[in-house]
This record gives sequence, C-alpha cells and structure tokens, in this order.
Amino acid sequence: MAPLLKIFIQWLPSLQRPSSLRSPSHGESIQVQSSFSEVSQQQQQPIVATQDVRGKGYGAETQQLSSVSWGKDHLDIFGYSEGNLTHKYWDGHQWNPAGTMETLGQGLASAAVAISWGADRLDVFGLNEQGTILHQYWDSTAWQPSHTEFEELGKGCDPEFDIAAGTWGPGHLDIFCRHPQDDQVLHQYYDGHQWSKLDFFGGDVSIGPEVVSWGENHLAVFFLDNNGEVNQRYWDGSQWSNEWDTFTNPKEYHFDTLTVSSWGKNRLDVFAAERTSGLWHLYWDGYQWAEWECLSGSDDEPVDHVGVASWSANHFDLVALGRDDKQYRYKYYDGASWQPSVSGWYERPGVSFDSVPSVISWGPNRLDIFGVSLDDKLLHQAWTGYDWYPGVEIWETLSGGDDDDDDGDGDDGNDDEAEGSYDGRPSIEVELRY
Repeated sequence: MAPLLKIFIQWLPSLQRPSSLRSPSHGESIQVQSSFSEVSQQQQQPIVATQDVRGKGYGAETQQLSSVSWGKDHLDIFGYSEGNLTHKYWDGHQWNPAGTMETLGQGLASAAVAISWGADRLDVFGLNEQGTILHQYWDSTAWQPSHTEFEELGKGCDPEFDIAAGTWGPGHLDIFCRHPQDDQVLHQYYDGHQWSKLDFFGGDVSIGPEVVSWGENHLAVFFLDNNGEVNQRYWDGSQWSNEWDTFTNPKEYHFDTLTVSSWGKNRLDVFAAERTSGLWHLYWDGYQWAEWECLSGSDDEPVDHVGVASWSANHFDLVALGRDDKQYRYKYYDGASWQPSVSGWYERPGVSFDSVPSVISWGPNRLDIFGVSLDDKLLHQAWTGYDWYPGVEIWETLSGGDDDDDDGDGDDGNDDEAEGSYDGRPSIEVELRY
C-alpha cells in the first residue's frame, strides 16, 4: 500500500472554485487514450479534458499524485495524506489554495485517481480499507456528496492495489480494480443514468489494471500477469472482446511496471519496464501491432514508473522515475524520432522524488509535470511552448515549502535545482482549436 503523502496540509473550510473511449486485440484494429484533448484535436472539436497517465508496478511504496485538466489553462492535482484526499488547482490565473492543499474526502486506503469527462467536471475514485470504491465529484459548483465525504460504490476490491478509472465521453465512467482472492479484474460502470453492480471481468492480475480510451465509446483495459506479460481486453463500441489477449514479451523478460496511453484515434501505446532490460514500447498503428522497441538500455539507470502525456497527434512526452537515484528523466517523440535518441534520456539531476511522475497537457505544445520530492515538497515544472517554467533547472514549489509562487511570476523562492543537460526544446507553431 502506498505510504502517506506527507506534504504540508492545512484544514480549510469548503472552497468555492470559480466556474469558468473502449480498445483491440493483438492483430486487430482499434486504439487507446491519454486524453480527450488529443482526440478532439484530430477531429477539430473543442478540447474537453485530459487525464494524466502514470505507470503502475514495481515500487508500490512510491507515493502517487493524480493530475487532470478539463480545459485550456485549467489544472487539478490530487494527493493523499493520512487517509484524506488532498487537492490544489490552477484556475487560469493562480494556484488555489495558496501555499498548501485543501482536504476533501476522508477514509482512503491509498492514492486516488481523478478523471474528467467535460468542462468543469471532475470525478475522483479511491478505495477504503475494506475494499469499497469511493467516489467524489465536482459538478461545476460544489463537491458532491459534500466537500469532505465520498459516496460508496461497489465492494470487493483489493485495497492493496490501485484503482483505475476511465471515460469515453460525457456522463460515462468505467472503474476497474483487482479482486483480493482470485486476482481477477472487477468492473463497474456509470451509463449516464445509474451505476452498474461491480462484476467479475476475468484475468489474473499481478500489476494493474490500467484503462485508456482513444475516443467515444472505446475503451481498452490492460494488466500485467504473474509472468510479467501484458494482457488486454477492449470495448469496440458495442461489446467487450471475449477473452484477454496476451502479448509475448521481448526475450521473455518479466515486466514489472505498466503504462498505457494514446495520442489519437485508433492508436494504442504500451510502455513496460523491467529492471535488467530497461523500458520497452509497443504500439498499435490502426492496422497492426509493431514490434517491441527498447527506449532505455540495461546499462542505463533503470527506470521505474513512467508518466506519459501527448499534446497532439504523433507526439509523446515521457517522464520516468529512476529506480535507484529517484530522479526524473525526460524524453519525447517529435513525430519522426525519439529525442535525444531512441534509448537516451535528458537527465534532471539535483532533486530526488518520492512519487510517480504525474504528467499532463491541457493543449498543444503545453506540458505540466508534478512530483513530490523526498523532503515532502509538491513540485511543478511546465513547458510553455517556448521554454521551461520556472526554468530548466528550477522546480516551482506548490506545497510543503516556505516560499511558494502562486501568482505565476516565476519567483517561487525554491532553491531545488537540477543541473540537467537539456537546454530547451525547439518551439513548434500549432494552431489552437477551442
């Protein structure tokens, strides 16, 4: 079970915030999501929401954050402290609450996951010690069922494992967890009117599950089995695939972390890591599954969990946590090739982290990275389209430090620096469609 996220929390009265997809089989045709913004860009529809994609697996003691964006210039970050859901948000002008995080629902056994199916809508899910699914949501005016309470959904999940939640469109929610006795996946969904019961969904879960959608009425669910192999089942718009498809690992490696994502329609990307062989990538291009490619060699610093974000079609940003040095490293796919190379990474030394990287994009050429440092500070860094904010070697402290930059002027007083070799990514002109 993940340990407590001990960033500085202040008990606050209720804060009023300003109002302002299912996947295929190994050899078939379908795909997956990191966010609705990516799908919307391809279809030239308004950007609705994006959800962070964070890896699961080895190092379960690692703390976790969940970040989500329901629209342009809006960010929500959720943490976990002493059984409580904690929250901070960017309203387009400043971080709220200033210098700390507010406390929301109580009674969590571990970290929660947040998703959004539309503008000014947030849904947060977690588990209590009894394995009951807990749900709290923002309805554009207030937190429901209250500012400090969850509603209880299905019972029977393993509280030692993370819950997974996804959405393929407004009013639709799917939740997946692991059964504590027979290791099967459990599934519960909201159809826009009512919740289903929590049902058995098959499988033999060792790590996961993970869920992702590449568009309306499409979902894909993944997990790692006891052999460290990737398994997948998908919803094609009318029915679930009959069986779990198992992908053969390269050279019979035993993977122990898993992250799944998508940058657009009919696209699936799977990232899996193993301590001795590095990070591997497998993708579905709409016609066939490609061969596994290695994104880091065994001689490199082994990576643990990987956070993935995509701000447009055929673009990826990866942030990985080093298993040994606990530092973040970064790489991206520019539409033609991986940078700095297929197996190389931009190092970000100087700050050691105690959390899985939480990576999110609210629009083209925008990237936000969140993490909790070993000294319990909630840190943030952003790619603005032209440069890194507050700087390539500087992280903004959002909570847990004495000096915070909540007005966005870059003067955060944070002296945590990373002497990375990366000196800025070239800017790309992109037309925003909202």
